[in-house]
Amino acid sequence: MVQLAQAVVDGLDWGVIGVSAFLVAVSVLGACMAWRLTSSPSSSSSTSRPVAKEFNRLWRVRSFTEMFAAAYAISHLLRLQLLWGPSGIIKPGGYFPTTFCRVYIAATYGVFEPAFLLLALFACMYSIQSRDSTSSPNFSIVLFSAGFSLPSCAAQLVAALFTRIFEINYDGTRILGRLFKTYDTQPPDPGYCQDASDPGNCAFCVFPLLSTFISAAFCAVYLAALWVVTQRIIRTVINKALARRVRTLQLLTTGWIVASLACRGCTVLFQPFELGFEALRYAHMLCVVALVLTLEYFLVLKPVWDTYEADRVLRELSGHASTLPLPLLPPSQELRTLGLERGSKQGEGTGSEGSRV
Repeated sequence: MVQLAQAVVDGLDWGVIGVSAFLVAVSVLGACMAWRLTSSPSSSSSTSRPVAKEFNRLWRVRSFTEMFAAAYAISHLLRLQLLWGPSGIIKPGGYFPTTFCRVYIAATYGVFEPAFLLLALFACMYSIQSRDSTSSPNFSIVLFSAGFSLPSCAAQLVAALFTRIFEINYDGTRILGRLFKTYDTQPPDPGYCQDASDPGNCAFCVFPLLSTFISAAFCAVYLAALWVVTQRIIRTVINKALARRVRTLQLLTTGWIVASLACRGCTVLFQPFELGFEALRYAHMLCVVALVLTLEYFLVLKPVWDTYEADRVLRELSGHASTLPLPLLPPSQELRTLGLERGSKQGEGTGSEGSRV
């Protein structure tokens, strides 16, 4: 298999750092915008109008979703060879890469990924529940997300520590190594780790199949629940544009999750620094970024932007705000159309009165 040079692998790591930084910036921006809607005393505050109050119940959940998305992106830096490997920029010779490989598996796939996905799922579930079920659902959604992520967290913790818990000769059987080992200690060339202060620092993070199988089981249950919930949303909405948006969310979320799991699982066919391994782990990272951006756009960024636009139009139609339907908040485009229709009717009424005079 084609072996990549250290400079090429470092370039891929810099790319991962770049996309992670971009995802963190988008998440922080979305969290700030969502949080402003909950605490601002201006007319866009949830206490200004009954419509905004009803529509604004989940902004704190959306803020938590963005914070977990940022943490999910940052956690992918734990496995980068550029930072912690034998030629890492943090400490020459390596800086406990074996520990970071274990923490990466437990934190990324046991904590941040399930918590982020479950927050999005329970936010969707609340949208089809009766509004009388709870007056403040934010705490309940966060609590249920944390509770339902505990089994996945415990399982991923076992996967991360498996080679420390069980005494097995993993070097004698390659299949066992693929299943359980979180790092590879075979350097790409014999002289690669001669400058390492500790032989244990000559390790490169990999994706054990046990961790991938756990994630696959969790995602299978998650996607089944997501499709059930989103199908109920589609059956209840009367806005065709919203129904198309929900179907797009279904397909994109399913596609990105399946693609990321496939790339992550196929990395066991190769070793670090091989073209196949580096291409697959980078493709996995891009699928993760696409998944997070998809959920952020449909569940946080788009609703936040629509709310700002709707509030602006409501200010223009303040004289007719009491006639808007409750508790649903019409999209900004429909509000604009409503304003244009009212303006045209008023113009026609004025013209008819003038003709009578």
